[in-house]
Amino acid sequence: MINTLNETHLHKTLKTLYSIENEGSRIEEKAGKYIADVLTKDGDVIEIQTGSLAHLLAKCMFYISEKRKVTVVYPLVTSKTIRTFDLSGETIQSRKSPKKQGIFSIFRELTALCPVLLNKNFTLEVLEVNVTEERLKTTVPVQSKNSRRRFPKQWQKKDKRLDEILTKHIFHGKKSYMDLLPKNLPEPFLFKDFYEGLSKDAKLKKDEARLMLWVYSHMGLIEHLGKQGRFNIYTRKNKKTPQKSPRS
Repeated sequence: MINTLNETHLHKTLKTLYSIENEGSRIEEKAGKYIADVLTKDGDVIEIQTGSLAHLLAKCMFYISEKRKVTVVYPLVTSKTIRTFDLSGETIQSRKSPKKQGIFSIFRELTALCPVLLNKNFTLEVLEVNVTEERLKTTVPVQSKNSRRRFPKQWQKKDKRLDEILTKHIFHGKKSYMDLLPKNLPEPFLFKDFYEGLSKDAKLKKDEARLMLWVYSHMGLIEHLGKQGRFNIYTRKNKKTPQKSPRS
């Protein structure tokens, strides 16, 4: 099928796993005007997305308009091995990628899905995974297949293989998202309170914390109250705000 021509081992394996978990489901099945990765026997949809989640917004909104339940499965790569082969198929290099991601890295992707994140028929499942990226060494520098390289490189990406599923995070409804907030967050709070509270338990970049605040604001979970000097003041929605101002 056309949809599976460039399918990676990672995508195919997760699609197969979710179809097995949902007895009676069908793979690559037409659902309205789209093709669903997995269509359950009840007519609900499971989409496996290994690329940008922005591409799924229109699809999700369509399925929701048809009263279908939609589950988006996103594998978050927490550890990656890069294995390079020569033209004969022999491994010439294998190394660990220095890039690390954690659950808070997902918020860069969620900026595009804010309109559906709290819909009662929408569920997001984030899988922390270990993968192996397979590369083919080329004789001359080449452009990538999607033409995104600034400069040609002497290898071409061939596949991404699933090695291990470490943890599954399920997000459905307000509480599942609010549970990620720092436990001792004051009310109201500043960005500094938010960032320091999160970074105590996780390696978190400031940009990731800012994106998280942006997503929560657009979901209506957090409200911007104004400023204290040059600092923004926030409050959790539906929380009673004490008279005492947050410390700067």
